[in-house]
Amino acid sequence: MQKDKLKVALLGITHPHTSGRVKALQRRQDIEIYGAADQSELLKPFCDALNIEVRTKEDILSNPDIDMVLVHSKSYEMADLTIAALQAGKAVLVEKPAGRGVADTQRIVDAVNEYNGFVQVGYCWRFAPSINTMHDSIQQGKIGKVLQVRAHAGCSHNEAETAHMRQPGDLGGAFFVIGCHLFDRVLHHFGMPKSVNARITKFKDFKGEESREDAAGAILNYDDKIVVVDFMSWDVLPWTESWDMTAYGTEGIMSSRSLPSSYKLYQTGNVEGTTEGWTEWHETSFPEIWATKKTEYSPDIAEIGNPIYFDRELNAFLDSYLNGKPSQVPATQAHNISILLAALFESAGNNGNEVFL
Repeated sequence: MQKDKLKVALLGITHPHTSGRVKALQRRQDIEIYGAADQSELLKPFCDALNIEVRTKEDILSNPDIDMVLVHSKSYEMADLTIAALQAGKAVLVEKPAGRGVADTQRIVDAVNEYNGFVQVGYCWRFAPSINTMHDSIQQGKIGKVLQVRAHAGCSHNEAETAHMRQPGDLGGAFFVIGCHLFDRVLHHFGMPKSVNARITKFKDFKGEESREDAAGAILNYDDKIVVVDFMSWDVLPWTESWDMTAYGTEGIMSSRSLPSSYKLYQTGNVEGTTEGWTEWHETSFPEIWATKKTEYSPDIAEIGNPIYFDRELNAFLDSYLNGKPSQVPATQAHNISILLAALFESAGNNGNEVFL
């Protein structure tokens, strides 16, 4: 019998998305937050500000009434905490990229299989209506056969120079921690490429050791298409306005952005059920700002202000968890993203030579 309220707890609170996801939980009448645990000195101000209880990791893992755990730790703890929650029989929403790289995501995949667990990885930007529409258009052949894709992403608010983007042992900096969102979309729409060529650049005399990458470009090679992506660590725009993905098909062209959520579609009208011409859709032109301000519990990076992504992501998590559906962003997706990013760094380290996956 389903409980009136699901009980949720947090393991780790230092990720800047934590408060946004807690507020998404608090907006629901069917969820009770048991509390949060972290070894960081930021735990108490975080819990005080959001009116939740300070707990220990042992409190959370040993409590049989807790249904779900949110993992929002530093990257080097993400895999350990996720696996511990799975061992304890909890469903897990773990912030992306779910660890420091391939070894960590492999461990999570193995734990999901061993404990028959449920994991959704926090690639929240994929839940925009514009992206859902683009995915359906590609999968249903509404723009014909896609032969080429161009995609851009960036890191804004100068976050590339923060400690969050320079965690010891991470596969990379902003290109890894933020750019992984872009590759979630690529894999969501098109699956894994057969090989990659990449250039991941830190420009001499531009920034010091406080950042890892400045700009990157890559070619993802498929048997039937080519996907060209680029990334800039110093995006001047405050949301994800510059994050554009455009698919070029034999019967149309479609581009989409996640926030503000919008798409632009051209179709020849030759595909059954379509008409010739342009369609444009915008959810809103003036969304509540994505990152708002730094706080006592988020001193390095501004906390998240816009609630849209996290509400949609939570709805997807609960739909899968409560109704026995597959995770919409499973651990295998995070693992494939890590594998792809590792290949890109390998190619860049070898002067852009082709690396096969």
